[in-house]
Amino acid sequence: MTSHITTPCLPQSEIETTRQLFDNWFDPIEADLRDRARDFLQAMLEAELDEVLARSRYARRAKSPS
Repeated sequence: MTSHITTPCLPQSEIETTRQLFDNWFDPIEADLRDRARDFLQAMLEAELDEVLARSRYARRAKSPS
């Protein structure tokens, strides 16, 4: 086996161009989803924090009726 039968998929110059093409990629859908997820998590954490801070320091949770 003295000859190579495989060739690279893309020439090196095309690979570098492809990499540069996606370096500054901006997807408005992804950005909107990230903003919505961030807002949801922030609202959830603020609600839990408000609930914790509203209790007195040593207050116990109400027992569930059994």
